[in-house]
Amino acid sequence: MLYRMIILALLATIPISFAQSELDIRPYEAPAVCAPGTGQVQVTVNGVTEGGILAVELYRPSKRHFLKKKSRIHRIRVAAVDGPQTVCFEAQPPGRYAVATYHDKNGNRDLDQKINFMPKEPFGLSTNPKLRWGLPKFEEADFEVPAEGAAITIQLVK
Repeated sequence: MLYRMIILALLATIPISFAQSELDIRPYEAPAVCAPGTGQVQVTVNGVTEGGILAVELYRPSKRHFLKKKSRIHRIRVAAVDGPQTVCFEAQPPGRYAVATYHDKNGNRDLDQKINFMPKEPFGLSTNPKLRWGLPKFEEADFEVPAEGAAITIQLVK
C-alpha cells in the first residue's frame, strides 16, 4: 500500500511536457509556419483542453469520399493544450476546401466513435455545421480559399 502511494506521488510530479513528448506525433504531421497572405489555410480551433493530440485535416472537394483518406490532402497533429490552438497548412491552389478537426484525448491516433459512428471525442468542421443524425456533406462544411489564403475558426463540439 505504501509503495502504491509513493508511486502515485512520483507520477503526479512528472511534468506535462514529458507526457506530451510521449505522444506519437510524426515529423510529416507538423504544421507549416503561419505566414498570413501567402495562400495558406490558417485554422484556429477553440475548445481544446490539455492532454492528448489535436488533429486537423484539410480536404479537397468530394461527394463520395469526404472525411475519408481518399479526399484528405494533409493531416496535422500537435500536442493538445488548453485554449485556442492555431495551425497552418501550406499554400494550396485557390478553390473550395473543408477542414475537420478532433481532439484525440487518449492519444491513440484515431477518432473514437460511438456505436452510431458519431464522434465520441470532441470534433469540429469548418463552417461549424450542426451535427444531427450523421456527419455533413462536403458542401455543408466547405469554404473558399482565395489566392491570398484563408483563416477560419472551428469550435470543437463534445
